Amino acid sequence: MKIALKAAAAGLMFVAFAAQAEEFKAGNITIEHAWARPSAGTTKMSAAYMTLKNAGKEADTLKSASSPVAGEVSIHENINDNGVMKMRQVQGGLAIPAGGEVNLKPGGLHIMLMGLKQNLELGQTIPLKLSFANGGDTEIQAKIEKMPDAASSGADHHH
Repeated sequence: MKIALKAAAAGLMFVAFAAQAEEFKAGNITIEHAWARPSAGTTKMSAAYMTLKNAGKEADTLKSASSPVAGEVSIHENINDNGVMKMRQVQGGLAIPAGGEVNLKPGGLHIMLMGLKQNLELGQTIPLKLSFANGGDTEIQAKIEKMPDAASSGADHHH
């Protein structure tokens, strides 16, 4: 009985540890808490978010992203154009300052996944390939998660 309890406790600790956000590395860049929104119904779009931290002494640039689950993947930002929120593609890549970080989050910078080839369901993970100017290419996994309540108002994407 004691062995079974110890095994169960160890298993729970492993599950709790595995449930924490994964980190990925690309050169001096650490990618933290990569996640994407579930796709709704017949919608063929979603967005991915994460934090990019640069521990290096030089700036780096996220040049592009791709995923086998989407026909097109691009880096977007939301802007306020005379009181109207609009979304546009980031030209020239996304700069990550030396010793700094960039947060991709709902209502701000994000990776747009268009032409989805499958529905994105809560709990799944999807592969993303990120290409950095200095850090090179890295494959990460983004977990499909619900939108945080605080960000859900006004952060919907309309194309």
